[in-house]
Amino acid sequence: MSTIGRIAFIGTGAIGVPLLERLPAITDDLLVVSQPDRPAGRGMRSRPSPVSARAREAGLRVETPRRLRSDEARDLLTAWAPDGLLLVAYGQLVPEHLLSLAPRPPLNVHPSLLPRHRGAAPVAATILAGDAEGGLTLMVMEPRLDAGPIVAQWPVPLTGRETTPELEDRLAVLAAEVVPPELERWAAGSIEPRPQDEKGATLIRPFTREDGHIDWRRSSIELDRQVRALQPWPGAWTSIDGRRLHVRKAHPLPGIDGLPIGVLIPGDPVRVACGLGALALDTVQPEGRSPMDAAAWRNGLQREHVLLGVD
Repeated sequence: MSTIGRIAFIGTGAIGVPLLERLPAITDDLLVVSQPDRPAGRGMRSRPSPVSARAREAGLRVETPRRLRSDEARDLLTAWAPDGLLLVAYGQLVPEHLLSLAPRPPLNVHPSLLPRHRGAAPVAATILAGDAEGGLTLMVMEPRLDAGPIVAQWPVPLTGRETTPELEDRLAVLAAEVVPPELERWAAGSIEPRPQDEKGATLIRPFTREDGHIDWRRSSIELDRQVRALQPWPGAWTSIDGRRLHVRKAHPLPGIDGLPIGVLIPGDPVRVACGLGALALDTVQPEGRSPMDAAAWRNGLQREHVLLGVD
């Protein structure tokens, strides 16, 4: 593969790391732009983004402007004078004046099959919707969110048991394999983007903690998707005795008729009656504690009759 010129890689999340690792060998010069280090973990110590951490380990130049819309970011990228911009999971919209900065069209690697699941959490949205396949889209960035023309797509069949971190890891590895050849065509001026079909567009907004709240009136299949999709944050959670109980791992089962919705069903495995079917709890995390086996949690309740989701 020939080199692809002077590139500004704009990314934050771990899904962009495997592709970033491929770029030093195929670029003439590389600037990595990521979000600033932020407090994280129980100690709230300042930590770099996954992209920043890997780029620094590799000895790459890393810049972390507070906002892409800032004068700092504009001046930085203007002075760098890249041949092209490549974005993967940055977490902010790219302002229009930066989209026209380089001579090549700016590219974005998006982890869904656009136009389906535009927006902030496309991998989780794919799982929540029960889609039979996920995938990657390489697209030209435009001012509208994830609405630019498509350069290439790679579908990925799903088993129906993936969590969001698992699917993101799979797509990250795929991106490192399939995107570099497209970047060579991009450098040669031979990409032929096609417009998105607006009729098929869906939009996923950023999640809030309340999106994790489990409504036991829904079907066990829907709740299983919620548990798998909303990992690691906001997580799927219910309440018991006025405290949160996170459901970290579960699977759907046929239900038992005639039981109150949200009741913990006697017997093994640990099951909760839903609007349709029952949700088997495999791993739970009581508020203020570490994740634990659901059977051990139930044994520690010291009572038989438990109704979840009632404060």
